[in-house]
Amino acid sequence: MLFLIWELLLLLNSAAIGFAERVELFWDIGRLNISRDGYNTWDSICVNNAVPIPPVHVTQGDVLVLNVRNSLDVPTAVHAHGIYHNYTDYYDGAEMVTECGIPPGENFTYVIDTTTQAGDLWIHGHVHSQLTDGFRTPFIIHEKVKPTTYDKDEVLYFEDWNERTFEDMVAIDAKLKLADIPPLYRTMLINGVNANTSKSLHFEPRKRYRLRIMSLSTSSWIKFRMPGHTMHVISKDGVEAVPMEVDGLDLGPGQRVSIIVTAHDTTEFNYMYNVTLYANFIPLYPGLMPRYYSGLIEYQKNAPLANIPAVDDAQLVWNDVINMQARDRMPLLPVDRQIVLSIKQFIPEHGIPYYSFGDYAFNHSLVPILFTALSMGELASNSSVYGPQAQAHILQYGESIELLVYNDNSKDHSLHLHRGEYQVVEVGPYGDAVANNHTAVEFQKSGPSPMRCDVVTVRAYSYIKLRFHVNRGMVALFHCHMMHGGYFGLAATFIAAPELLQKYVKVPEEAIRMCKLQGIKTSGNAAGNQGFDMTGLPPPILVNRE
Repeated sequence: MLFLIWELLLLLNSAAIGFAERVELFWDIGRLNISRDGYNTWDSICVNNAVPIPPVHVTQGDVLVLNVRNSLDVPTAVHAHGIYHNYTDYYDGAEMVTECGIPPGENFTYVIDTTTQAGDLWIHGHVHSQLTDGFRTPFIIHEKVKPTTYDKDEVLYFEDWNERTFEDMVAIDAKLKLADIPPLYRTMLINGVNANTSKSLHFEPRKRYRLRIMSLSTSSWIKFRMPGHTMHVISKDGVEAVPMEVDGLDLGPGQRVSIIVTAHDTTEFNYMYNVTLYANFIPLYPGLMPRYYSGLIEYQKNAPLANIPAVDDAQLVWNDVINMQARDRMPLLPVDRQIVLSIKQFIPEHGIPYYSFGDYAFNHSLVPILFTALSMGELASNSSVYGPQAQAHILQYGESIELLVYNDNSKDHSLHLHRGEYQVVEVGPYGDAVANNHTAVEFQKSGPSPMRCDVVTVRAYSYIKLRFHVNRGMVALFHCHMMHGGYFGLAATFIAAPELLQKYVKVPEEAIRMCKLQGIKTSGNAAGNQGFDMTGLPPPILVNRE
């Protein structure tokens, strides 16, 4: 019966695509020597020889056809962050997880259906650290029916920036014996340009504004405030929320919220919005960390600034996701099975740190994980065929999963689930925060309709519980979006209902060709062999040494 339901859904989805509006873009991905921070010039990743990469706007139900040309000298892949990809896993853009990547000089087309979702998403590179080098931009799917009334719609996105590549910064840190401290990003970009030269927000009296506030940062957290104005959060990561009044927004890497702000009745004063770039694991250094920026909210040119008294952050109400409720009132999911993930860290003699959710750091297989799931028959339901470096967990169709993530670590981590969203149901202390000079996280439970999102921060020395329902077959990466974590192994994979993947997923020949051009196998276990023979697979990196 379940198979018949899915066949019907797939048929309806195919029919919807046939009648949908096609939004076709052509992206030539290369590098451009340019100054983005106003001080230093170096090679930023660009699209069509321009930076910043233009935000992508579509309307729910459209099909985005993204034709990509790779003019880099290394492979690339494009991840539409937040898209579900119902049985089109091969368009998810996760290199060596769902595809092989696009080799230099080659073209590949991503087809992204937006029938079932809307909201604030983004697009970024998913090979090595290309995201940190500028390969990122907002992806806005406009609702056909607005979730609330507003007069104007604005996007405000923030990026941390440095004049060096991520790899160069890591090498410098290792040489200086600072490997435990992620690289410091010296500058913030607002809407793609130096935050100190960003354009003003123009407000008209009594107008209602939807501001899409997006953190496209790689290793830094963002605090955003509009003193003198009231903000109501109406969505988180593209999921509509019961409106929540807040004083400020605190966003980790990859997190996005929409807020509604009503302008004042008169143009008597202008105001400022304030942005703080910070990270809990980087020592305080006046003028460098944290960094403070501000922008003008202009009601009238040359109007005086309103005098708004400063307030300590501790006295403000922030957008804590555990206190938010989903607008659709989806109830708290039951728990069929709990998966425990413990964040571990190991720094070997060469000074480059590794992280894991278990014993081993995540690393690429010799065959994309999706292709192993599709080609191994009944063995695809055995996690061993994916190798220890995949940190694979097999999920059954129809079950509700609770992830219990422990972070006995001095760093906050921003955790992202590809291909879906989870309920945030509980947070609390774990380990000895006070002894390690951190503030202990308070125990809190969600309300009856927990907020859902695809990125959440698990604070240092705390735990978090997340729940989601397995409603289809998929290969989904779960990883830290703080680059220092994700790049060095803080990831796991969920292989959900592999029998459904084998029934419904048909990998395009063009995706197979991308693999063949790079000499990558497209069938077999993690080593490209049959059964449990892992001959040729590099040894995994052991992180948990307790």
